Amino acid sequence: MNGIAVKQFHDVMKVKDESSLPPHISYNEYQSLLNEIENNEYRHYLNKKLIPYLKDRDKLLMQFMWELGGRISDIIGLKTGDIDFSRKIITLVVKKRHGFINNIPVSDSMLLEISNFMRKYNTTGRFFNFTRQRAWEIVKKYGDKIGLELHPHMFRHGLAIYLLQHGVSDKIIARRLGHSSAATTIKYYMVITPEIEREALRGILL
Repeated sequence: MNGIAVKQFHDVMKVKDESSLPPHISYNEYQSLLNEIENNEYRHYLNKKLIPYLKDRDKLLMQFMWELGGRISDIIGLKTGDIDFSRKIITLVVKKRHGFINNIPVSDSMLLEISNFMRKYNTTGRFFNFTRQRAWEIVKKYGDKIGLELHPHMFRHGLAIYLLQHGVSDKIIARRLGHSSAATTIKYYMVITPEIEREALRGILL
């Protein structure tokens, strides 16, 4: 191994504790965020009729970020044509990987949310007609309301950590996040918590 390869190997194999994890949103915090959107007294100073749409749009944005684990620039580019309801797949174009096509399996509940949104607002084309910067502002606004310093990439981190902690293979997570290698997933997200250790040793030592 050359020097770079040795460093990369040690980075991947390093055992981390929870303090080493990147800033992320937990599943419970994500649920609190959805509740905040539902219950927030949203006021639109130009058109009150827009309020239900804005709340549903913002909720859908959070759900896409959490379930797909995509980067925000890819999420806001999603179009109605990217949803395959029969195969239960969403196609995400990964710009950072030069247009790599990531076909991501999604839950029935996610598909139902999308279907309801499309039907309710007669949606065609893009789901989110705003910039990456505006997406950051929306996420930050709701994060502030529940006491979190939140930005979009924390959903990607949060999903990866949540899946790892629930025993999902690093290769499956890498595939979902659009990583070119599972080594990237392990390097940034693999952490051994007491809960993970206890479950792994159940029936052996514990």
